[in-house]
Amino acid sequence: MTKITALNVYLVDTTGADLGPGNTWNAKTFKAHPMSLFPEYKTVNTRTWMGPSAYRPVVVELETDAGVTGFAINHGGGGAAAALIRSAFEQFVVGANPFDTTKIWEIMFRTQQSTDQGGIAYMAMSAIDLALWDLKGKLLNKPVYELIGGRTKDTIHCYVTTHPTIMEYMAGKGFRGVKLSCPWGPVDGREGMHNIEQMVIKARDVFGGNASIMIECYMGWDRDFTVKMAERLRKYEIDWIEDPLLGDAAISSYRDIRTFIKPTQLAIGNLMWGHNRFYSLIAEDGADVIQPEIQWAGGMTATMRIAAMARGRGLPVILHSCGVYSYHFTMAHIEAPYAEYYVPGDGTKVIPKRHAIIGEPAPDNGYITLNDKPGFGIDLQRSLLQPFG
Repeated sequence: MTKITALNVYLVDTTGADLGPGNTWNAKTFKAHPMSLFPEYKTVNTRTWMGPSAYRPVVVELETDAGVTGFAINHGGGGAAAALIRSAFEQFVVGANPFDTTKIWEIMFRTQQSTDQGGIAYMAMSAIDLALWDLKGKLLNKPVYELIGGRTKDTIHCYVTTHPTIMEYMAGKGFRGVKLSCPWGPVDGREGMHNIEQMVIKARDVFGGNASIMIECYMGWDRDFTVKMAERLRKYEIDWIEDPLLGDAAISSYRDIRTFIKPTQLAIGNLMWGHNRFYSLIAEDGADVIQPEIQWAGGMTATMRIAAMARGRGLPVILHSCGVYSYHFTMAHIEAPYAEYYVPGDGTKVIPKRHAIIGEPAPDNGYITLNDKPGFGIDLQRSLLQPFG
């Protein structure tokens, strides 16, 4: 039986990197967010008030007695997640059989009752879980998508997420649509509503009449603003409004909101942790599109559980954010018809998402093509890794 002999943890050096968390369009533009109601934070980017750990990448590398290693790079958690991996989870991973992914996941899940199993805990769990899936693929000489169901499509069509101030750069690139990171919310009143409407009009002009248009609210709206905004935008036939409300308590409001905003859909799940919270969302008919973040919701193991629940209700699962982990999931799941491409860097070029990964695919004319290399088919830019602890 193969055993895991070591767990290595690294932080990614983002100093001076064009694709580092502090140097992207997302760090240099503004959008509505949960702190927008406080004037002193309204024009402060989320990466400032959420702190450096929220977005600094953490890497988990697993060594085995077979001489094969697997790894995953998670774009959230930073030093806080790295410390939790060392202090809480490493003891359950080293010495384990790497094929026991469900058992290892359940052990991590059950040890985190005192943390309410949210935030940093799930970022740490996700990194370990994805590293295990990469390791399994390499041990079996199979790409991960073959281990979780095989190909359901030849290529993966993508929509692009960008900011309204730079959206023109992504026009004509073959994307099926655009999701706009919205700068305005309830504190902006009628002027904010007008600005959002003009943003959608511009997007329709830039991307064409057949393009899907989505709005990312990042939990910066409220119920009243969401309902009024959906009514105002009805004639523009946008696809969905994404994560308008803050926190788990929002689940009870989403079903009510859906009855008022149809045919506009609600896409929910960016900052939901684990399958139990998604069960509540799905059971209460709180969303039209289920949208977990695979690197924050618990990794591949948890995301497949979420997909199984969604499939039972006939709901699509379109993962939040982008990257090789999302692409492997999407390739293997019928209920995942397409994927998000969150344009990195300054938002002007279609390039791979993460600067610390070698071989990560980027869309070509709007489509992702996956290779058949073992695991997730990528490697690490080791010169950027800083050992933790």
